[in-house]
Amino acid sequence: MNDEIGTNEKAYEEELFIPSSIDEESIIKTINNQQEISFLSKPLIAEDIFPSVPSISSNLIEYPGSYRTNSKKEESILIYAENFRHQYHHIYRHRKPLLLCPFNECGVQKFVCTTIRMTMLPYSDLTDWRLAAEFLADHLNYDLLNPSYELSRILYSPSKILVEQHGNCFDYANLLCSLLIGAGYDAYIVSGYATREICYMDTTRLQNPYSRKQEKEYVEQLNCQCKKYVIKPPKDLTSKYDAYMQHRHVDALEVEKSRIQDEEKNRKAEIERPLDDPLYGIRIHAWILVLPGKRDITEPFYIESTTGYAKATDDSEYLGIESVWNNQNFWINMQDCSDGCKSLQFDLNDQVRWECMFPHSINSNELITNNHHSDDDENEDKLTDQRSFITLSNQIDWFEKMKFYFNNPLNLPVSNINAISYYNHYSDQVKSEIYERYYTSAVPNIITKNTSSKDIDLPPSWVHPLDITPKSFNYFQKRFPNAHKTYYFKKTCVQKYAPYSMKDGIVLKVSEFNDYDFKELIYMTCQYEYRYDKLEIREHDVKINTIYEKYRPGRNDHLKEYIYNFESFYDRTMIFYHKSRLDSLAKRHETCHELTDYFIDHENFLFSRKTIFESQSKTKSPSHKVIRRSIISITEKSNRNPKVNSNDDIHELIYAIKDNKFILTYHRDVNCITPSIRTYIKPENWNDKTFVFKWNDDLQKSYQADEDCKELSQRNLYLNLIKLIEQEEVIKQVRISEDEIRELQSCRQQEELVSDLEISIYDIDRDEKSKIYKELLEQKSAQDKHNKSSDELDYLAPYLAAIGNPERIDAQTAERIRYKVELDFKHQSIQRANLIQSHYEREIKELMTKHDLNPQSQQAKFRLEILEQRLKEQQNISQKNYFQLQNKLHEDPRLKDPYIVR
Repeated sequence: MNDEIGTNEKAYEEELFIPSSIDEESIIKTINNQQEISFLSKPLIAEDIFPSVPSISSNLIEYPGSYRTNSKKEESILIYAENFRHQYHHIYRHRKPLLLCPFNECGVQKFVCTTIRMTMLPYSDLTDWRLAAEFLADHLNYDLLNPSYELSRILYSPSKILVEQHGNCFDYANLLCSLLIGAGYDAYIVSGYATREICYMDTTRLQNPYSRKQEKEYVEQLNCQCKKYVIKPPKDLTSKYDAYMQHRHVDALEVEKSRIQDEEKNRKAEIERPLDDPLYGIRIHAWILVLPGKRDITEPFYIESTTGYAKATDDSEYLGIESVWNNQNFWINMQDCSDGCKSLQFDLNDQVRWECMFPHSINSNELITNNHHSDDDENEDKLTDQRSFITLSNQIDWFEKMKFYFNNPLNLPVSNINAISYYNHYSDQVKSEIYERYYTSAVPNIITKNTSSKDIDLPPSWVHPLDITPKSFNYFQKRFPNAHKTYYFKKTCVQKYAPYSMKDGIVLKVSEFNDYDFKELIYMTCQYEYRYDKLEIREHDVKINTIYEKYRPGRNDHLKEYIYNFESFYDRTMIFYHKSRLDSLAKRHETCHELTDYFIDHENFLFSRKTIFESQSKTKSPSHKVIRRSIISITEKSNRNPKVNSNDDIHELIYAIKDNKFILTYHRDVNCITPSIRTYIKPENWNDKTFVFKWNDDLQKSYQADEDCKELSQRNLYLNLIKLIEQEEVIKQVRISEDEIRELQSCRQQEELVSDLEISIYDIDRDEKSKIYKELLEQKSAQDKHNKSSDELDYLAPYLAAIGNPERIDAQTAERIRYKVELDFKHQSIQRANLIQSHYEREIKELMTKHDLNPQSQQAKFRLEILEQRLKEQQNISQKNYFQLQNKLHEDPRLKDPYIVR
């Protein structure tokens, strides 16, 4: 049935085929006969898509007025859309109905374009289509259409979907389109058909989007240095027949291997192949179309709003498109979808392929913008031609009376742009007869007639602004319903958690299985946030029972990565932030018999320290008792020190503890082929306190690569050997490394037991200490304010003290006190004014005795101006303060009846 989208046009073209010879008399007779029938028959009207009002919310008062009622402009749009739907249904009887005016949550019909609420959210992450689609897919729970082959009768507002956190595919698309348009994308809602897997949001056949990155093996390519003189290679004595047979054998093995791989691939494809769908091609679905032109989008693509994944426009899972719309217009697809969406063109200005409802919004600005280099006359002509197309929407204008539409005597395809060519086949006599029967006006010029009706502007969206950050609940951070959501992919289960929702701080858990039933676990990856131990990622390889952990900077031990095995007590690898450590340790690897430390940018140019231990017995020691492993040898390797001669710069130093030797290998000089080597041998009983050490030549063996280099004296050799014998620091460093490893193990065990999460000081809602501290500050501020008000001086205290501080006074005493307060205020103001006046008069006298050109006289004039300003300000302030004092005296309860002072 999906093929009906594209095959309807072919069927109508066969019905409307016009022969070369036209019998005009028979046509006129047919017109007369149909005129008689038209008065007896009723117009053909499509059945209502929504015969009854669906169940609505009981608390309608809680919704705004725009949700419960329609404005006059919205009612006119509904009439316009209903007329459009009647014509569409009459002409395309075999196509599915359009989703034009569904009911909202209050049971009120709303036009779909006005349900889109363009919103720019206060999160920079949601301005990108990938993050916005991912957030929406995480934030909502998916509801299936019931039945899946019929349009939904209700289209909820995006604001309701955000609050309730669930909806069907149209709700998903409507909300995502509102966010994308607000973010500046050219986005549209698509109503069409898709496969069962898309409609059911079945992702079990998709590859895991959180798959592990395969570590690439980088092979170091050695640069071949072309030498002038080379040794000729030996003659190849290999049998050509043997080589040929070997090559045939290898090719046969490759063919067999390829055949086995193909069989395995076919077997897996057969297992993964979905079952046949009896409703294939008629399952209704909604998704998002993003067109190029904005936000650096270069090619059109789909966004599956239920999962947040981008899809190509030729994706085989999308089987057809009925219509698309945004917040400005509504388009019907007139293209053939018999082969799915592979051959669809998305130029919405092409009215041959896309039939629009409102011709005035055919992006005339884009037409002018695309031709901004041409003349204005050419732009106006193109715009006029564009508007002059006879589309389904402007049939309402030139078929002013619906009689001709319902009694179409010539069977004109009024919904098809090619109706112009059909109409031109008839003579003027036939056209005049048609309009004389059904119209009182003259015959219009259909080809050049422009739309005469007023352009219909869409009303603004009736949906209130979207908001996902209410004060009581942080939707953006707690983005999942019930703070948790689970997805299933091909042999993979993905679980997402909101931050702070789990005690261990986990936010993502990816479990990979070896079977399709999700039973045989082979690998598990966990991501964490806000942990005190700074753990970020933990990966568990179940097959080899190995754990990989990654940490953020900030730990006391500066651990970066930690790899260990449960089966072995000693098998572990630690990687550190070497710049944060004083010893510049970058990596530490421990096995049962070895312990190796690697350094980067060490102050002594140390590169690595490798310790080899003796094998231990399998008997386990008590956990509280630490057993030191016996050391066989310690090898230190150092980088080249450019300040020291290469023959004196040690490259490798081996402490052969069991063999009582010290082997020193120096860096190779540029002019030498081999490096210099020196070996020291410890004397017997060297650690005996009573032993007296004496030098002899048998304690030292050396190989000097550079013969010109001066050999060391016996005294220097003796001192070097004593220094190596007495140097116990390297063994101490090994023991310190072992202690650090054991301390790290115990610390990690303790951190796993105590699963507290760290809270930012700016997150006051979660930080209980910050809440208590804030309450204490508010209490202290209120107490200080109260103390300050109580400590203010009483302006009546001197006057009450003069009469003995009585508890109560009479009306005459109150009047005398009021008079004295006002009188004292007047005297104080006059004294201040007199003081300023005296300074002013003194400055005038000084100015009279000095010359005008004197610099001091200029300063005197400046002081006079300042004094004048102060005098004026004093007068204004005194008047203002006097009125305030009168009001205060008038309102003071102590100076009113019953005149209680204290």
